[in-house]
Amino acid sequence: MFDEAGELQDLLSLDTVLATEDVAEAVWQGLRDGRFLVLPHPGVGDYYAARAADPDRWLTGMNRLQQRLESRRAV
Repeated sequence: MFDEAGELQDLLSLDTVLATEDVAEAVWQGLRDGRFLVLPHPGVGDYYAARAADPDRWLTGMNRLQQRLESRRAV
């Protein structure tokens, strides 16, 4: 999936990209443990917590990110 990200690879690679096997193992463990939410990458939990704590701030940040991406495409 990452290989198909095109111009978004730089943005998506700010955090460490997980190997397919690592993601599969995290999902398997989550299913085995009966967890509702499976977050394979450790940093995603922090993003999720920030989103839940202040949804308006998170949405503002996502809108800024979208605008940056759109401005890159326009060039």
